[in-house]
Amino acid sequence: MSALSKRNPELFGLIRSLDDLNRTVDEFAAKIGVRVRHFTSNIEGEILDYVHKTANEVDAFLINPAGLTQFGMATRDALMEPGRPYLEVHFANLARWFHSTGTYDDSSIFSFGATGVMEGLRHHGYLGGLLALTLALDDTAFLGAGAPPVPPGDA
Repeated sequence: MSALSKRNPELFGLIRSLDDLNRTVDEFAAKIGVRVRHFTSNIEGEILDYVHKTANEVDAFLINPAGLTQFGMATRDALMEPGRPYLEVHFANLARWFHSTGTYDDSSIFSFGATGVMEGLRHHGYLGGLLALTLALDDTAFLGAGAPPVPPGDA
């Protein structure tokens, strides 16, 4: 994620920095009336600490596992433990990305526990994912009666 400006724009789009992505997400979140917390790290332990620290404070997680996509079992487990929905999002279509790098195993260990997966839609996947999570949190027929209630303005 920290290398957005160096990525292939055909696959990753025109977002040139994490700040640009966060600003785009914040603008969209304001339009749909939700609050978003941003957290980014290249260190899995820091991601684990963040997930554990905030699990009871947020209604859902939206994560781009990036370099952890195939190896971040601890992060995936931390996201599954609190029973909050999480959505996995990737700028690129994983099958296309891994094929272009000569890696033919395009599986993600995060998909198994995710409520949903958005990939290949560049930064639009974050916006679609945020909207989908917001709607899903309000849909007890989808997430079940045990889903945490969504306070007005939170997602």
